[in-house]
Amino acid sequence: MKPRHLGLLMIISGATLWGFSGPMIQWLFQNTKLSSIDFLIVRLLMAGFLILGFLVIAKKDIFSIWKHPRHWMGLIVFGTLGMLGAQYAFIEAVYVSNAVTATLFQFLAPILITIYVSFQVKKLPSMVQFIAIMAALAGVFLLITNGSLENIVLTREAIIFGILTAVGFAFYTIQPKNLITEWGTLVIIGWGMLIGGIALFLFSPQFSFHDVENALTFSTGSMLFLTILVGTFSFILYIGSLKYLSAAESSLLSSIEPLVAAVVSIIWLNETFGVYQLAGGVFIVAAVVLLSLPEREVNQSINIENISEKSFMS
Repeated sequence: MKPRHLGLLMIISGATLWGFSGPMIQWLFQNTKLSSIDFLIVRLLMAGFLILGFLVIAKKDIFSIWKHPRHWMGLIVFGTLGMLGAQYAFIEAVYVSNAVTATLFQFLAPILITIYVSFQVKKLPSMVQFIAIMAALAGVFLLITNGSLENIVLTREAIIFGILTAVGFAFYTIQPKNLITEWGTLVIIGWGMLIGGIALFLFSPQFSFHDVENALTFSTGSMLFLTILVGTFSFILYIGSLKYLSAAESSLLSSIEPLVAAVVSIIWLNETFGVYQLAGGVFIVAAVVLLSLPEREVNQSINIENISEKSFMS
């Protein structure tokens, strides 16, 4: 298989798996008594161990970062505020609304990054970026209201956690940039997940692995493990695709994630969405696609195409 074809297969497979993972999480919440914190602790710890274990097997150095105080302090900030903050907001958004809504709010992160970079470099967004921002805002309005201000279709909690999801993933993408450049994406993400999981475990005295075990049957336990495995594998596929494709190509192709999530949710979970909500989703995805097109001057200081990396555990 030609390298480019392999890259295309990897990113499409990875994005498809990402799209499946959101509805899988929603199914778990619908069929178990697991709380969002229960799920997140197990998920972060297992995924962190899986990624770091994969790196150890691949004979990668995962411990040297702890010899540099400035770097490990930044890693702890990333694990507790970036990784844990973004993941907690996303999981809560799924818990109080649904997988598609959470995924679409997550896709707003590139818009927030564009605005942040514009302020950082003290330069107005380009016309394409401005159109993307307006399209995203229109998309959010339609997603929340379904076209009617008199009948808001999302709860206040869903809106709050949706916005926090977008903010969290924007921070998640920007904050570890230098760490990723120095140590590699998988090392930082693996440690970030493990740190986030440990932090949440330490500050959740009500959590019990025994209670989690009792809340699971064979089928729901299998789904929990599969959800974590799918998320981990999809992220590795995305990272691998970057060896054969440009970041812009990978970002554009990863935009099929919310489409997959919507189709799976409608067919499998019997979710229903208003016409205007679906249109809002199209606006949000279109905005991200616009930002992934070449020739972005403002975004050169931050590699915004790599925003897709943030959706690994979405």
